[in-house]
Amino acid sequence: MTWIDLGNPSPKISPDQYVLVKWQTGEIRRFAAGGGASNVTFNQVLDTRRSDRQFDSIDDKQLGTLLWQACRCREVWPSDLGFDLEHRATPSAGAIHPIHVLLNIPGDFRWWLYQPQGHYLIELIRAPERLAGLLEHSVKVLEGPQAVRMLFAAEPGKTMAKYDAGSSLIWRDAGALLAVIALTAHAQGLTFCPLGITGEPWASSLADKGQLAGVGFGLLGLAARS
Repeated sequence: MTWIDLGNPSPKISPDQYVLVKWQTGEIRRFAAGGGASNVTFNQVLDTRRSDRQFDSIDDKQLGTLLWQACRCREVWPSDLGFDLEHRATPSAGAIHPIHVLLNIPGDFRWWLYQPQGHYLIELIRAPERLAGLLEHSVKVLEGPQAVRMLFAAEPGKTMAKYDAGSSLIWRDAGALLAVIALTAHAQGLTFCPLGITGEPWASSLADKGQLAGVGFGLLGLAARS
């Protein structure tokens, strides 16, 4: 067994100024604000959640509700890092939230980037070509033709602007986000199944070298048993 030591993160004495990734974007797809009430308690969610590998299709309302509850930004405040800090449902080192959520929806060849501060999707122009190999690879891992495919792409420079040896913080952020999505999906009668793949080497091709890195992938749909 090989264990990779990512070091012990610590805040920098003098934080860096970071310039965010600039995406090539197209169409905007808006969701209604708000989320539906769940008919199960949190304890029931914890006791009964499981990763299913069978999916039925979901509509925009169900997808929007999941993203509203699990991923949206609740509050922002300025920082000296070159970008806003945010309060979301998931914990994040330094309130930085470096993980982007990209979605491929059944019947649509495009990839969409979720915008937590405005609660909408925005089309990524270059993604269909750059992520074609990832889409094919993910289908080999788990078919799920009716599932929404979710790629989690980290922007490491955001976290590294504040922390030395911050790599493990990014992986912990990714794990926290996947867990919150899984619990939220189950509470809504949906199912979310993370895959073992990270999204590399395709995710990093969406931006200049080193700006993005794939840190997770999963399938989301209506629980087939519901």
